[in-house]
Amino acid sequence: MHNGVIARLGLPLRYVGVDLTPGFLRDFFRVVRAGNFLGGNVTIPFKEEAAALADERSEAVDVCGAANVVCVRRGRLFADNTDGSGLLDAVQGAGWGRRFRRVVILGAGGSARGIAYELCRCGAKEMAVLNRHPSRAAEIVRTLSPRFPSASISAGELKPSRMMEEFHGADLIVQCTSLGLSGEWKNFPEGGIEKSSCFADIVYRKGGTPLVRRLRKRGIPAIDGLGMLAHQAARSFFLWTGRKVPAETFLSMAEKQLQYDD
Repeated sequence: MHNGVIARLGLPLRYVGVDLTPGFLRDFFRVVRAGNFLGGNVTIPFKEEAAALADERSEAVDVCGAANVVCVRRGRLFADNTDGSGLLDAVQGAGWGRRFRRVVILGAGGSARGIAYELCRCGAKEMAVLNRHPSRAAEIVRTLSPRFPSASISAGELKPSRMMEEFHGADLIVQCTSLGLSGEWKNFPEGGIEKSSCFADIVYRKGGTPLVRRLRKRGIPAIDGLGMLAHQAARSFFLWTGRKVPAETFLSMAEKQLQYDD
């Protein structure tokens, strides 16, 4: 996506992948600070280490403990996390707004943490975080509750009966688990999702994930993660270049890439 936008704007830049061996991020960041770099995206397994090594961090990074984008500012590295803001941009783009009173988060990884933070920051009053290992969901609750004392945030196990319970009356459900990467989530209680709820899956597939497609057929507003990816790309590009490129431009390029990969 980025190289397509760079070419369209005629900028003397190049977005390249770096296959880095674990243990060498600190040395690589020294090169980034001193070299001709604007910044870059950070992926697993380096997100937590990148947050720790950065010279400056956004509040989202401080809360989440993970960074997915860094930029160079006068020889110093600034780290940010766009998971939450990217998701909220995408749901707003779908016409759902940014404020949801009752939210259910499925999963407790880095993306879930960033999304939960941003939803609380935007005014969520009730939030349930469900995970296969409830202790990880409880960590999110312990992190966010002191920062958002007016919100009621709970943790629980990611099992059908608990999901059914939490889905009732939910304004927004966000699917952040690795289970969503598989084509089918066999025991997912999709029948418990009400038509008054909105559903966002951070996983993306050509034409939407199978779950998203089925929910849409039932008349439930549902999006997959491609829009989130595009909005994250737009935010990253602005951090590096100071140029605001519409997320729709990145989305169009992402959709073309999915067509090509297919």
